[in-house]
Amino acid sequence: MKYLDNFKHRSMMEHGLRNGQRAEGAINRKESLMKRLPLLLLIPLLLLFACERSTKPEVYGEIPLRINLEPALAQGLNVTLVRVTITKGGFSRQMDLPIVGSMAAGTFTDLEMGTYAIDVNVYSGDVLIATGSGTGIVKPGETTTVHITLHFVSGGLEVTISWGLPYEESRRVLLVGNSHTYCNGGVDAHLQALVNAAHPEWRVVVEAQTAGGYTLENHYNDPNTLTAIATGEWDLVILQEQSSRPQTDSDLFYQYAARLNTAINQAGALTGFYMTWAWRNNPEMHEPIRDAYYYIGAYLDALVLPAGVAFHNAHQDTLSFSLYADDNYHPSIYGTYLVACTMLAGIWNINPIGNSYHPPEISPAQALLLQTIAWDTVQREHHKTAQRHLLPSLPQPLEVLPFQIMPQDEVAA
Repeated sequence: MKYLDNFKHRSMMEHGLRNGQRAEGAINRKESLMKRLPLLLLIPLLLLFACERSTKPEVYGEIPLRINLEPALAQGLNVTLVRVTITKGGFSRQMDLPIVGSMAAGTFTDLEMGTYAIDVNVYSGDVLIATGSGTGIVKPGETTTVHITLHFVSGGLEVTISWGLPYEESRRVLLVGNSHTYCNGGVDAHLQALVNAAHPEWRVVVEAQTAGGYTLENHYNDPNTLTAIATGEWDLVILQEQSSRPQTDSDLFYQYAARLNTAINQAGALTGFYMTWAWRNNPEMHEPIRDAYYYIGAYLDALVLPAGVAFHNAHQDTLSFSLYADDNYHPSIYGTYLVACTMLAGIWNINPIGNSYHPPEISPAQALLLQTIAWDTVQREHHKTAQRHLLPSLPQPLEVLPFQIMPQDEVAA
């Protein structure tokens, strides 16, 4: 019995010891796990970070620049420095381009995607001999041509030479639009008369392909328009969207502008856009229409002719005549002439001030005022548009205009 009691006592002690060891082991394992937990939690975070880094798309790009100095050398000027500054919002960077022979070239790298304003100053010694400005769009994995016109400023020269801006070489121009293009005898006819008065030796041809109420979607689906673009041997084709669509349905505006741009490029021509204006009884249209045109112009690297901004800058309420027809959204003869002057300045960089042509309904004083508004608008807008938009985000669509203020033929279009 005593032996049995001793055996039970020893067994109970051993059992308790084993339980104690197991408990102590569990505590030790728990403490070890707690010590390793931060590391275990860190591992999936590191894996997630690695995955994000490996799948995140590249968001940086570059702007390569090449400036032909031959026009300056032909004037007997010695170019010693070409300084370029790029700006986007609060960001700015400057570079002095290396000059090799008759070419100055360099590349801005590690740039966030978006549209940059580009300013160029050309020096001969300490003397500034030419200036210019333009825009460059950074798209990761893509290279966009930068178009800049440099103006000689030394010695009082008023010669403007195109260094890389192809629009000034245009001699055959087609306008594609609707009644905003063809009314009052047609913007094309007035533009033809203005450029003939400025440079008759250029033998410029300006024609139009139009239909009442047409959108760019209508034009894209019209074989007559596509045939006109494909067979006209145009240098420049200018697109005009139905007046409210850039605000009420910007996605369709962008979609068919891009499709027509492809057709235009396939025909060997350049694309331009004729920006229309806010209706007189709805001035709030101005900014969304303006921004939509500038956006698609930047996106497609195409010329934008800011007629809508010229209307806005004219301060209609202070004029003694109306830029609008009686319906308050089509242009009057004054409005059409303002558009033509804006196109003359925007396409060929010709100052319309003092141009001898004006319609008989417009007095010389009124013509001079409209010419001045057009020139000032184009000059100011060339310096501002590059800082206005970022890519690739599209502008937010605005609410559809109330039906009761929308002209009936515009609704039908």
